[in-house]
Amino acid sequence: AAAAVAAAVAGWLLASGGGYGGETLMWHRWGGVAVALLAIGGCFIAYRGGTYGKVYGLVTVAALTLTGHLGGNLTHGEDYLYRYAPPLVQRLAGHAPDSSGLLFGSEADPDSLLVYDGLLRPAISEKCVRCHNAENRQGQLRLDASAYLFQGGESGPLLIPGKGAESRWIHRVTLPRGHTKAMPPQGDGLTYAEIRLLEAWIDQGADTLQTFADWTVPADLQALLLRDYALNLRPRLYVERMREPPLDTATIEGLRSLNWSVREVIPGGGAVEVSPSTGRNIDGRALRELAAAARRQVAYLHLDRQDLTPEELGVLEAFSNLNRLGLSGTRATAATIEGLHGLAHLESVNLYNTAVGDEVFAALSGLPGLKRVYLWQTAVTAAATEAYSRTHPDVEVSTGIDLTERRLNLSR
Repeated sequence: AAAAVAAAVAGWLLASGGGYGGETLMWHRWGGVAVALLAIGGCFIAYRGGTYGKVYGLVTVAALTLTGHLGGNLTHGEDYLYRYAPPLVQRLAGHAPDSSGLLFGSEADPDSLLVYDGLLRPAISEKCVRCHNAENRQGQLRLDASAYLFQGGESGPLLIPGKGAESRWIHRVTLPRGHTKAMPPQGDGLTYAEIRLLEAWIDQGADTLQTFADWTVPADLQALLLRDYALNLRPRLYVERMREPPLDTATIEGLRSLNWSVREVIPGGGAVEVSPSTGRNIDGRALRELAAAARRQVAYLHLDRQDLTPEELGVLEAFSNLNRLGLSGTRATAATIEGLHGLAHLESVNLYNTAVGDEVFAALSGLPGLKRVYLWQTAVTAAATEAYSRTHPDVEVSTGIDLTERRLNLSR
């Protein structure tokens, strides 16, 4: 009885300044008062003994259990009974952990993975929300939804976008675990990788809709993400980012009957590399059939030394995911390249041993994703090549001419 009265008084005082709130706090408060009163009454009823004393004792124990559970919800979160239970117990109790935000490993696409929802939110929900939610707002701070991150608490703003090291959040989670202001006060704190990711995210502006494609990830953080989340942020080829369905066996066999060789670029992926079968030639009809059957899957297309007219090559604009194109030894013209201006992912064009001249550079300027162009044994001049290279420094132009050596000779 004495302990129950002391606990009720202490709890009542703590609730007024601990940032708690909601119906859970109200029921816990009055439950504590009820337990204290029942305990005092039990001093007299239990003295008499008998059946009434036993029933009264069971009622008191039930009230104490319920009140203690509500207190656990306040201080440790509503899932504290199940958080560390075996998965089977969690499922039976209907408290299986939410894994919708865990987009790690090979299934994760860094280009679309939200930094906050995909990586930070699960850690915050596990280690921070139990003390900062609608029912338990310690420090008048809520972290159960991203909208509350920027409201801060009674101590001021939680974070300063663009200034991770100066943000109160980073300061609190990096305090020694025994410090009274350390976050979280109980249980495991954020790991080093989680803290480093949180700091980098704040440095980048703390945008909850930001993906890894939106910012350059520091090398040390890339190593931590690979180690702790199996998330590989190395620059990836376009064919690795394609999300097209693979060609079915019947389609592949049909293309092979038209003298096409079809190979997967990424095992199990939708991107394919296509070229004429060894020793075979293809015609305009075969190229049109390829476009009709696999226009979204063809990433690498080699038409070297195929006798296709410029009109027949016009169908190339249909290959929306074309990334590498080989036209060496063909009748390709500058107009052929102009017809490719709608292909945003075309990075490499091989025009070796074609009749194109300096006019091709104007056509190449219209390819938004171009990175490499091969112009050996063509009619392009060194002066035009050098002028194009100056205006397109990100495009590698290979003509077989050493421009550096040429400039040295001219200077002499």
